[in-house]
Amino acid sequence: MPPPTVEILAGPETGRRNDRIAQIRKECAEAWGGPAEEHRLYAFETGVQDLLGLLRNGSLFSAGKLVLLFGAEAVKGKADLAALAQYMRSPADQTTLVLITEGYGIEKYLEDAAGRDGKKIFWELGADEKDRWVRDFFRREGLEVEPEAVEALLELVENNTEALKLECSRLALFFPRGRTVTAEAVEAYIAHNREEDAFSLFDRMASGDLERSLETLHAILVSREGTGIGLLGGLLWSFRRLRTLEEDLADGLAWEQTLRQQRITSRRLQSVYDAARRLWPRPVCESLIAFGVETDVQLRALGSNYERLLLEMFVYACAGRKGPLALTVPESERRA
Repeated sequence: MPPPTVEILAGPETGRRNDRIAQIRKECAEAWGGPAEEHRLYAFETGVQDLLGLLRNGSLFSAGKLVLLFGAEAVKGKADLAALAQYMRSPADQTTLVLITEGYGIEKYLEDAAGRDGKKIFWELGADEKDRWVRDFFRREGLEVEPEAVEALLELVENNTEALKLECSRLALFFPRGRTVTAEAVEAYIAHNREEDAFSLFDRMASGDLERSLETLHAILVSREGTGIGLLGGLLWSFRRLRTLEEDLADGLAWEQTLRQQRITSRRLQSVYDAARRLWPRPVCESLIAFGVETDVQLRALGSNYERLLLEMFVYACAGRKGPLALTVPESERRA
């Protein structure tokens, strides 16, 4: 089967989404006689004109090119949307563009350009599906699993098969075949060994614990996984999700309805967002999003030398002050 020229992959179920990306990668290799030249880009870092330049320039070392654009919901603005939609309607030869979002869609203008069959949504697993997925995984590994252990896993791990596979695989290493995975083991091997990221930092901030929030930020920066811009992008994604919940509440929906509408099914995440809405009511949330956007601009202008300071200020504004700060940067400190 030939690879798509353009495809939109939406939804929070990253496991099945990554399976689709692997399938596209295989289709490209089969159609083009070898592995594609692959590029992974992020919409909050790469402008549309840079993206189009990459797509339209042929590959030097491969027969074709595969471009993955993550965070495609960030593509906004009339000019950018028109330019990208024009490309999508008339794409370059032997080039595949995959637009990826963890939301349920991107700008309708782009979805229309992709065509009726150009978008796939990967929904979160339902409660029964998640339970069955975990049990089936351990059964294939020759292990039994306590009901309480399944419940603990689903509370601690994000609701997608990619995260579940990673954590279940780690856990299975500690048990010989024929043994039973217990809730105590889940707590010992997962809860106390989770890597910190933008989402765990948001969890800490939503609790209002400034000291722990800063500790988590410093742990992430020491690990050097990704960039400060990427970390801030993850935090802003969570804040925008919170704003959507608060808008639904303002429209008269019950809290449980807003959670279902946003497909937040994990009790742990429900608790996080419940704490977040109490800590950051809608006006505060909107002001912090605006402050986060301003912080992003400063991160790009000043570079890595000021990364820690700017991120500390953002965390303090959210978990400490609960409101934005004034950012004034001398022109002499800005990048040329």
